[in-house]
Amino acid sequence: MGAQCAAPRIGEARMPERRTTAKLIRFHPEELARITERARLCGRTPARFIRETALGAIPKARQNAATGAALYELARIGKRLDELTRLAQAGQHGALTERLAAVVGEHWARVRHLVDGAQRRREGMFAEPAGAAQSGESEP
Repeated sequence: MGAQCAAPRIGEARMPERRTTAKLIRFHPEELARITERARLCGRTPARFIRETALGAIPKARQNAATGAALYELARIGKRLDELTRLAQAGQHGALTERLAAVVGEHWARVRHLVDGAQRRREGMFAEPAGAAQSGESEP
């Protein structure tokens, strides 16, 4: 009888197959610093980040839990302000309507600024450094 691999039971974790082949890759210090920072933002080690990216994964920066919660709360408050504005308009309260409209506009401008800033940081994380594409450097 040959050795058989038993399928893991439900609830048991399978041991991942150990990687046994290594490849030396040389980087300029600035390149390694960028890779290390990108990996950190994605919650990965530099080696895992390089391996997954090379195999076709699209790295995604982790969203800070506090930032996500703050944006959710700001959106919730904005919706309530919109409701108050509609109620003030329906009741023909001119001064209240104007003030609420100004507050709502300011609120949504701040939310857009926070969201746009977060998107720029994520996009910038994966942007090529200036001149990298034109350098024409090739691997020896």
